[in-house]
Amino acid sequence: MQVSRKTQIATEEFKLCDQIAIKLKNLGDFTATVRKISDDGVLLIFDSIVVRRRMNSEWTNEGGFENSELNKWMQSELLDAFPEELKSRIKSISIPTYGQMFGHDDFYKNFEEDDDEQLLLMKNEKNRVATFEDETCSYWLKNATKKSVSSDYFADVYYDGGAAYNDAGFDNGVLPVILLS
Repeated sequence: MQVSRKTQIATEEFKLCDQIAIKLKNLGDFTATVRKISDDGVLLIFDSIVVRRRMNSEWTNEGGFENSELNKWMQSELLDAFPEELKSRIKSISIPTYGQMFGHDDFYKNFEEDDDEQLLLMKNEKNRVATFEDETCSYWLKNATKKSVSSDYFADVYYDGGAAYNDAGFDNGVLPVILLS
């Protein structure tokens, strides 16, 4: 079901897999798909990468995603790019966690923990594949690698939908996750 609305949207109107069209100022037109509905709100993940950015200009994961340059950019410039009627409903904006994409498999032991269960639709590898400018592209996940692995890396989803990690200073895809009230 394609959902494209320019007026206020009631949370209870959403169903799993609904899509909404989102025009981001200076970035383009995108769609986001409902991946989870809970008491917290409606979780949408963009269907394509909105931009390629470094996690940090320095090659470090110190401070994790919360203190990263990417997160600061998302909380200011990216949030400001949303249409006002949608921006007023956004409870949080972030990127996916390892748990949401892959669950807590054997490779997960390399990363800082999260409490997220794998999203139902992400159990299928093809649903984790994302594009940037019509080409498949790797994209960031919130989880930094444990210091015993490296102090430079963050988890990412490889271009084929598999789990990987990359240097914080690498230009990787940004696949926003928004939680709507």
